[in-house]
Amino acid sequence: MPIIRAALGLVLTLSLAPPGASAAPTAATSVSSPLPQDPALRRGVLPNGLRYAVMRNAAPVGAVSLRLHIDVGSREETEAELGAAHFVEHMAFRSARRFQDGELERALALVGVGAGRDHNADTSVASTSYRLDLTDPAPANLDLAFRWLRDVADGVTFKPADVDRERGVVLAEKEARDGPGDLVRDQVTAFVAPRLRSTSRRPIGTEASLRAMAPQTLEAFHARWYRPENAWVVMVGDMAPEAMEAEIARAFGSWTGKGVKPVRATLGEVDGGRGLEALVIATPQVASGLSACRVQPGSPVTTTDAASLRRNSLRAVWQSALNARLTQLTNGSKTLLSASISVVDLDGGQAACLSLAPNAEAWEAALAATQDELRRFERDGPTELEIDQAIARVRNTIRSDLVAAPTRLSSTLATGLVQALAGGWTVMEPRASLRAFNLAVETVAPADVKAAFTSDWSGSGPFVTVTAPEPPTREAVIAAWRRGEAGAGPARYADVPVAQWAYGPLGAPGKIARQERLAAGVTRVTFRNGVILNLKKTGFANDTIALRLWFGAGRGAVAAKDFDAASSATGVFAYGALARHSYEELRGIFGDNALEFELNLTPYAFQLEHAVSDETLGPRLRLLVAYMSDPGFRDTLDAKFGTEIDNSFRDRQTDLWGLLREAVIDTVAPGLPLGAPDRAALERLTSKDLAAVLKPAVTGDPIMITLVGDVDEAAAIDLVARTFGALPARRSAPRPRPDTFSLSFPKVPPPQIATTHQGSPDKGAVAVIWPLYVAVPARRKEEDALKLLAEVFSDALRHEVRERLGKAYSPMIFASTPDYVDQGELDALVETHPADLEAVRDEIRAVAARLAAGEITSQMLEAARTPMLSGARASAATNDWWADALAGSAQHEAWLQDAIHEEDRIGGVTLAQVKAAAAAWLTQEPIVAMIRPAQRADGGAR
Repeated sequence: MPIIRAALGLVLTLSLAPPGASAAPTAATSVSSPLPQDPALRRGVLPNGLRYAVMRNAAPVGAVSLRLHIDVGSREETEAELGAAHFVEHMAFRSARRFQDGELERALALVGVGAGRDHNADTSVASTSYRLDLTDPAPANLDLAFRWLRDVADGVTFKPADVDRERGVVLAEKEARDGPGDLVRDQVTAFVAPRLRSTSRRPIGTEASLRAMAPQTLEAFHARWYRPENAWVVMVGDMAPEAMEAEIARAFGSWTGKGVKPVRATLGEVDGGRGLEALVIATPQVASGLSACRVQPGSPVTTTDAASLRRNSLRAVWQSALNARLTQLTNGSKTLLSASISVVDLDGGQAACLSLAPNAEAWEAALAATQDELRRFERDGPTELEIDQAIARVRNTIRSDLVAAPTRLSSTLATGLVQALAGGWTVMEPRASLRAFNLAVETVAPADVKAAFTSDWSGSGPFVTVTAPEPPTREAVIAAWRRGEAGAGPARYADVPVAQWAYGPLGAPGKIARQERLAAGVTRVTFRNGVILNLKKTGFANDTIALRLWFGAGRGAVAAKDFDAASSATGVFAYGALARHSYEELRGIFGDNALEFELNLTPYAFQLEHAVSDETLGPRLRLLVAYMSDPGFRDTLDAKFGTEIDNSFRDRQTDLWGLLREAVIDTVAPGLPLGAPDRAALERLTSKDLAAVLKPAVTGDPIMITLVGDVDEAAAIDLVARTFGALPARRSAPRPRPDTFSLSFPKVPPPQIATTHQGSPDKGAVAVIWPLYVAVPARRKEEDALKLLAEVFSDALRHEVRERLGKAYSPMIFASTPDYVDQGELDALVETHPADLEAVRDEIRAVAARLAAGEITSQMLEAARTPMLSGARASAATNDWWADALAGSAQHEAWLQDAIHEEDRIGGVTLAQVKAAAAAWLTQEPIVAMIRPAQRADGGAR
């Protein structure tokens, strides 16, 4: 992970509270008074020095989440130990004292814990954290969880054979993470903060250090740093706090550190004597960008008293105000795609960084415009209105946390708690947090915000970085920055008046033709104009509503020749705005979040996804009905569309799975639009072309709206009636097309497919694909057996290529069976070193052959089924799951019933059915494809 970490969206006191939290205490007003801790949080220290925190929380009911956090990361590694902290994390999964050779994963799977989903870890510069989420904290399951966590603490073994196998996995992870963007970030970090220790301490390590890592080196690192006084244990869930404390004491009370307590490494320093410098990076695989950072010594952001809360609140306010200006500048610019500024914590300092993306290669004009705005803010500060708006944005986020607190998941709470406590934050009850923030900003004036910005935008630098295929010289970058610093700057900023909504007030509601109550508490309303509303009230997340807008026939109503245009049109639909309002005007009227919706092209419909609240539902429906009746497709899209295409093609050069999939499609179904895109055709597209392919469906095809969540049913029906229900009648069905397409595989697979990428020379991937059938609801039982087979296959393959051979980090197996359209497929995908591609391919086929021959035991099936059922139950307790299940259900009635009964169906699949699926499909000859790094002109890999 990059050393320069992303800035916190809210530099405020972390607010976490379970249902039934006590009333907010009075917030401290003295600048030195500590802020009040959430009374629902119980903290303590065991006699051995281990710190712990527990909190009761009943979402989901019966579940418990555990976190073991070690305050040690890559910062403490010596030169001979680079990557050791992360390597130790891996060994804790492979060779814990009581869980050797894959036993841990199998044991946890049988109690519903999914690897990666419910059971994982991560290592950073400063820490290593282990997480385990139990949906069923029965005594035996809790004992299993705590036995492993205690083994992590002082029972990891480092046998040479185990270390050698895991070495391959760690190297595979490094290869997977070392993309062009990661390498660019490393260069920028080293340029900005070269004297900080963390700059040369990437948690993943170096290839040389990982290959040389000896078992005794890892064992010594673990023994030296895994000590109770360096650890936090956090437990959140549906248990009495006293019982949680007792479990922690029982498991960890006898843990003692080994040897003398080690001395921590110094953080390094920020060189305060450096002035303006520039770095240019030539890379055709990364979108062009420019950043400018000022660096100063500093400690990580925390909030513990009124003074730190005010300081961090002022930082949040100036960032919000200035970023609003930069967004406004971007929307009106032909030379700027995006611009933002943030303050980020370094490990031993802090950096304020301006980042921008130029349109085409107009970096100089983009920099000049952005620098002008920065200088104006620095000279004059924000206006009163800007401050009021920024405070309101921050306050609304805190208020949202307050409303959502009773339904916050235990897993989310546990992760937030361990980060807050280890980072020195005060954990406050949400109502106390809101009150404290209001007090902190009560007397804020423009001069205060300007002073906070001036303080943060200071220090050494600026350090300017330009990334492009053919970047300018560093001398040209320095000269451009100096030109931007000269002169008086632009005139004082004038507040932009909010545009008046041009589409009038809500009118009379449309008439309801039919209202019915369906299964699972779903209400369906059909309006006379044909609009359908699916509505389900849930208690999964307070003040949160999942919205789905489903219209037309999606890919089924798009000619094959227009597929790329339709895909492009959905991607920029929001930015095309309305005929009567620009994108910037819509942001002013409805706020930034209102335009954060996605429009997707599915095989069945165009689907728009959005998250709203009860308060914002009415305004969002008004906005969306305007998009669906009077979309803009403004020609402002044209100026930036070419650069977006160029950026996407640059990213595509290193996208292993995207390139591999395109190569497969171009081989088995040449000419199908799902293959490699035609760049020249894309570059010829204009906003008029996008409108021609998408606007007929937007303005004329049938509409279905789905609302799931904390919603007032009567009020929602009335709002939809006054918006979508009041539209003129639409077509009764999407227009069928004879020239659309679907994917079919040839009966005889082609010879092995080979393609190349332009990324790291250490990256390769193999795909083995077994074609299935075109799915229909009548074959759902067979589909369920295939899904379970994919999980069994995944477990077996992970054991072979990761655990036994150490040749991959995260192999993937999945069954794709879309109804009615494309032919289904069972895919095995593994990323590995290019030299290992053939060996991994052969292992995939060998595992498949054993499964096809019936080598599937009941234990293998249950180890796959139990986490799958646990995941299905967890998913079915979310608004998004229900919204997706309901979207399209009016046209495809079986889908809703299939979703509701999926858990029962999966539970009913027999071992004989899974074996039959393996025998029927894995005995077929698969399609095999490989991707390798492209060769340089001198014969070496790129």
